[in-house]
Amino acid sequence: MLRSLLRAIESLALLDEAPRRTAMALAIGVGLSFSPFLGLQILMGIGAALVFRLSRIAVFVGLCANVPWIMLPWYVATTAAAAALLGTSSTVDLSDRLGRILSVPVYRAAFWRHAAELLEAFLWPFLVGPSVGALALAALTYAVAFRMLARRANRGIADRASSGDPAASVLPGDAEERAADGHVHDAQRARLDAQ
Repeated sequence: MLRSLLRAIESLALLDEAPRRTAMALAIGVGLSFSPFLGLQILMGIGAALVFRLSRIAVFVGLCANVPWIMLPWYVATTAAAAALLGTSSTVDLSDRLGRILSVPVYRAAFWRHAAELLEAFLWPFLVGPSVGALALAALTYAVAFRMLARRANRGIADRASSGDPAASVLPGDAEERAADGHVHDAQRARLDAQ
């Protein structure tokens, strides 16, 4: 799985964006993917990409990082860690509460009352644990992706420079400036240059 994630990061290097913006988009996707906002991650990720004008492809690749076979262990481990840190796990007798839930049929109001009590006990740990873990994973993703993308961009510049390409003198971070300059019309550019 790690190998496929690294291949995905390498393929993101083909995007015509600055490495830091692509790494940020990927980190937002990974952070949201591992966050406790189940079911809202895609909407939040695409919304963030549109608001911050980031690569929607990179955000979507990051959103696909939390695959089903690691999702359950991730949420259990981070919620349990947060419950231990918040002191919730010592105050809740999990086996007793599960026994009460399972002793009542689903269609009875008592079942839902017992389920709400159990969920209430683990609400804060579920919100805090995966959120903190998602922030840590997002920061790690940004650091690794930026390093890989910057290295790839520098390697591409060196390859173009050795082939005699005049565009090789353009730094990878100048892609943002070139894109911003593309929004300025020639008449506006002449006025700006004259000032």
